[in-house]
Amino acid sequence: MARTRDEDVALIAGSLPQVMGALMSRHPLRAGALDVTMAQGRVLMVVGYGGGCTMSELASRLGIGVSAATGLVDRLVERGVLEREPDPADRRVVRVRMSPAGLRAAQEWYAAQVLHMGEALSTLSDEDIRRVAEAVEILRRATVEETSASDRA
Repeated sequence: MARTRDEDVALIAGSLPQVMGALMSRHPLRAGALDVTMAQGRVLMVVGYGGGCTMSELASRLGIGVSAATGLVDRLVERGVLEREPDPADRRVVRVRMSPAGLRAAQEWYAAQVLHMGEALSTLSDEDIRRVAEAVEILRRATVEETSASDRA
């Protein structure tokens, strides 16, 4: 029996956290000597993929308060992976960006994730890998591009 669109959406919503949880439990967020918590990893992803942001933008994207975001950023600045800088357009605003060490750690982490993903998907055929990659790209376009468009609005 075919699923309805709502059932398919519910399946996707329920499956993605399970898949990510399984991947993360097998391969925690580590890049070289840098160990980060899941929350810190989310900060690094938001800052890294966005090329930097303000504290309020970071908090909004993470769905947390500015004070919580500040605490996470403080710890990552102490570790040397993030840097704060004044916003050239408004000196009251603080921007956060990856430091050179943070960029290196992110590259190491990404390379490790690619290897781990290859191991996790090793039982899939080339055709199944291609289908998963196409489905993930469709999902990325629907979510990332939609988010980017709403951020600009």
